[in-house]
Amino acid sequence: MNVVRINKTKRKLAAGELAIGAVIGSPAPELVEIAAVAGFDFVTFDAEHEPLDDGQLVNLIRAAEAFDITPIVRVPKDPDRLLRLLDAGAQGVHVPRCSSVKDMRELVECTRFHPDGQRTFYRLGRGGNFSHGLADDEWARQANAELLVVAMIEEASALEQLGPMLAVPGVDAVHIGPKDLWQSMGMPPKAEVDKVIQQIASAVHAAGKQLSMQHAPIQDLSPQVARHQELGVRMRSIPLLGLLLKEGTAMVQKMRVPAS
Repeated sequence: MNVVRINKTKRKLAAGELAIGAVIGSPAPELVEIAAVAGFDFVTFDAEHEPLDDGQLVNLIRAAEAFDITPIVRVPKDPDRLLRLLDAGAQGVHVPRCSSVKDMRELVECTRFHPDGQRTFYRLGRGGNFSHGLADDEWARQANAELLVVAMIEEASALEQLGPMLAVPGVDAVHIGPKDLWQSMGMPPKAEVDKVIQQIASAVHAAGKQLSMQHAPIQDLSPQVARHQELGVRMRSIPLLGLLLKEGTAMVQKMRVPAS
């Protein structure tokens, strides 16, 4: 491989297409492979809420590469850990609690190479193709171009700086977290949260960035899909185990109904 692996999800989003992802919090490569076979565009490995260690994440990234699906890591804004996972081959980062201009700038700085950021330069590992092929400057340029940076807005305090936050270059997409947003607002009625979500969504579009949101698999998907279409969400994801639970429960209930 003489070029940086193409980020197919980033290309789809740039073309105005819908990108659909599976959220995985279990260290089982088979789940990644199933997501790819099912037709998902990307997998997000949730190491924010689930106890996935770096070794497990590397194997999940390998599975994603083998089945040609985009691997994205969701971890707290820890520059050292983000660096290791990018060096391991992650094609995207999904970072929670980005609530200020400072948060946005720090995220870009630690994940992108010069001139876009100050990510530590390292090519000896698998993410750098073991230094084989491209010259270092060209590899850095391509790595910046193929990286998908997703910042998560999930706190009401971000609303005060929303415009300047979204003006920070190097952030490709913004993921809205409704539950934490609701909590940070003091747990008001859903209608109030929906208004704020619409405000964020409009600002994201105006800034020329992609909008990302997650479906709740235990609820009816039809109204969620309609809502995401209304908001202009083109990067959508769903927890894979939650989807399995919902569909498995429905199947078991059908099978237990006595034959007429």
